[in-house]
Amino acid sequence: MTSSVRLCVLSDTHGRLTRDVLEFCQGADRILHAGDVGSDFILPELESIAPVACVSGNVDSPSLAPIRLQTVIADWRIMIQHIVWHRGGPSREFKMLIEQEATDLVIFGHSHQPLCQMIGKTVFFNPGSCGPRRFNLPSTIGEVILDTSGGWFRICDLVHLQKAPPIIEFRFERLC
Repeated sequence: MTSSVRLCVLSDTHGRLTRDVLEFCQGADRILHAGDVGSDFILPELESIAPVACVSGNVDSPSLAPIRLQTVIADWRIMIQHIVWHRGGPSREFKMLIEQEATDLVIFGHSHQPLCQMIGKTVFFNPGSCGPRRFNLPSTIGEVILDTSGGWFRICDLVHLQKAPPIIEFRFERLC
């Protein structure tokens, strides 16, 4: 029997936390927030569901959380940073950093646009924004399922929280 860890991944709440978001996070083993929290009540509310790892975004006070956070969950090296993607991808310096750190998964936000892309041996995942709708984009939230044996992970991107959303699933085998 394979056991796994469920991560609820969100970003750009901008001071808004809906019932849909809270329901989606129920049962998560960890919640990862990629910044632009926007209000003091958000993190304690999420902490009441599961332990939270969070970074500050460009609208947050620098005292809220670090700009970049590196953590290991179920043997997966994860880096969280709000702004990563510039003009089609991460900077050369950022790519060098994640290569140095042997990062498996980068969680980021800022653009409000969901994205999942593998660059080299690292998966870059932006869950989009689950805060107020902007730029005609839907409210979105993400889920990452990590196999605790380190063999695989699956990212499900839940598109539009207000109605029965399609789930876009990405599956990546770990590259050793």
